[in-house]
Amino acid sequence: MKQAIVILLKCTMFVLLTGCTLFSEEKTAPQGKSEQNTGNKSEQKSEETSVQTINDQFYVPSEKNNIISVIDLPSNQVSGEIKTGERAANVVVIPEFGKAFVTHRNGKSVGVIDLKGMKMTKEIKVGDDPHGLALTQNQRQLYVTTVGDQYVYVIDTEKEEVSRRIDLGSGAKTNYPHLHGDRLYVTDHENRVVYVIENDQVIDTYKVGGPPMVAKTSTEGTLLYVASSSYQAIEVFDTSTGKKVNELKSGDGVTDFVINADESRLVATNMKENSVSIIDLRTDKIIKKIKGLAAPKHISFNKDKSKVYFTLSGTNKVAVIDMESMKLVDEIEVGRSPHGIQLKVE
Repeated sequence: MKQAIVILLKCTMFVLLTGCTLFSEEKTAPQGKSEQNTGNKSEQKSEETSVQTINDQFYVPSEKNNIISVIDLPSNQVSGEIKTGERAANVVVIPEFGKAFVTHRNGKSVGVIDLKGMKMTKEIKVGDDPHGLALTQNQRQLYVTTVGDQYVYVIDTEKEEVSRRIDLGSGAKTNYPHLHGDRLYVTDHENRVVYVIENDQVIDTYKVGGPPMVAKTSTEGTLLYVASSSYQAIEVFDTSTGKKVNELKSGDGVTDFVINADESRLVATNMKENSVSIIDLRTDKIIKKIKGLAAPKHISFNKDKSKVYFTLSGTNKVAVIDMESMKLVDEIEVGRSPHGIQLKVE
């Protein structure tokens, strides 16, 4: 009897121990599954981070080498080149459509660039000496100015063909276009005027003191800033009245400019003076002028507007100024005689 009790106790102990082991295994199984899921989430997060850190890029056409240099940001390294037509000048990039458009000053054409294939796929014929570009907000239409004639050519960016042209009148010479909403501004460097266009009709002209280069509106569109080259200033017009309301002294051959987000500072290139001016728009005074630059031409902010990038058309370089320190911080080698510069944001 005593022996039977001992055997029964041993059996009970065995069952209890086995049950605990089974229970323990059942409890730890979900934990293992949880670790597996955590691993997947980490991989997924890593993939998302990888996608988010794809570099923004600058596209820089070269007039002498007939290429577009692609600069990766923030590394400031040239990652590729795209062959273009003769004397590539200005470019616009449309990532949503997977294409870009570039003017060929000697080709009487606008090249269509396949961004994925990094090659030109088509040339669209326009007028003599195509130069400036302005893209509508919906990116369906591209306005092209031609220095050699009186027309603005409008390209359908989906069909990749000229849909119509705007006649500015006999003797007009179109230089740079700028769009604000439905209003188009076109500079005429030979006649020293800026045309104001609505519904393809010239509704006003602004007379300027020197050959006008790039023109841009304020954020609200109430002011138009015009780089007036030999006048050495940026002239400012009230767009509701067409009257000149201010001028900002910059430098000889002022060509292009950018304005920061809160419209407190303007940075301008002075091509003939070989300098860049940083102007305080609250005082209308130059607060820093960086000299010794080889014919700075076109200029652009990076995405967060912490730096400005501009082409040195007298060299094969793009220069970089840090906005906080207001110092030159980098120079990037691109094609010879770089002209325009356009930011592509992913």
